[in-house]
Amino acid sequence: MAPSAKPTIRTKREPEVVVFDGGAVTRNPTDNKFAYKSFMSSKVSKINAKPPAPKSVKEQKEDEEGRHHDRQLAELLEGKTMIEKLHESQLTGKERHKNNTQKLVNLGMKIKRKEKMPTDMFYNSEKARAGRASKAIQDVRDRGLLSAQVKRDIELLHMGKTTEKKRERRPIDRGLMANTGRMKDGMLHISKKHIDRVNGTAANGSSRVSKSKGKGKNKGNGKGRR
Repeated sequence: MAPSAKPTIRTKREPEVVVFDGGAVTRNPTDNKFAYKSFMSSKVSKINAKPPAPKSVKEQKEDEEGRHHDRQLAELLEGKTMIEKLHESQLTGKERHKNNTQKLVNLGMKIKRKEKMPTDMFYNSEKARAGRASKAIQDVRDRGLLSAQVKRDIELLHMGKTTEKKRERRPIDRGLMANTGRMKDGMLHISKKHIDRVNGTAANGSSRVSKSKGKGKNKGNGKGRR
């Protein structure tokens, strides 16, 4: 018989523990600001660029004066904008339109003014438009396609207006309505209040006064309608 193999003994290894010290890589952003911007830049030439030379005291003073002037200019523009808004809020619609137009003119916009046409030329052009409209209407009529809507569209196309006259609404005569008055013994009885209301001569509050007086009399006499 072959000799039995000895069992292998496996030693258990403990896991390695790595401690990360964040303080070692902590950097002050103000110290390496230029290096960080150069590294993050999309241009390859800036990655290995050398940092600029520090500014002199005079240049730092000029930069500070420039930033001060920028702040003053921003405050002036903000105040001017506030004054303009307050002024525009107090203008009417026509004045606001005129004010906005003047602003556009100051910015360089050219306003096209409508030229006045002589009277005889205006009437001749209107006559020519009417002639073209009537010719087009006659052409459509000959083809049997003329209708009120087609005629209106042709006039609007050539003349910019229609010759159709607007129907005037006739005044409605109110008269006596079917529910006015009451029938008794084959006759229609109408009170004076309804007649005055139709004629427009009814006095405001007269009916209420008469009703209140009538009720007082009835209560005093002790008589009522049956």
